[in-house]
Amino acid sequence: MRSLPTFCHNNRVAQIETGNGTPEARWYSVNEVASHLGVAIDTIYRWIDRRKLPAHRVGRLWKFKLSEVDAWVRSGGADGTRETGQA
Repeated sequence: MRSLPTFCHNNRVAQIETGNGTPEARWYSVNEVASHLGVAIDTIYRWIDRRKLPAHRVGRLWKFKLSEVDAWVRSGGADGTRETGQA
């Protein structure tokens, strides 16, 4: 019998079976990235638009690799004092 993916009901990072079992092998949703970073969902969308948060469009959904998001944060992408050039 084939097992199905199981998700936490509180939208924390889902435990999904992947071919190699590593978290980097999967794509994360806006909700999961917001939870990972401890920010609001609206902030994620704003960062995609104004601060070039690394995100990939899949149909109507935004998907993320946590390694890209974490590297963006470490490089100062989420720094609130940086100007974005928009008024």
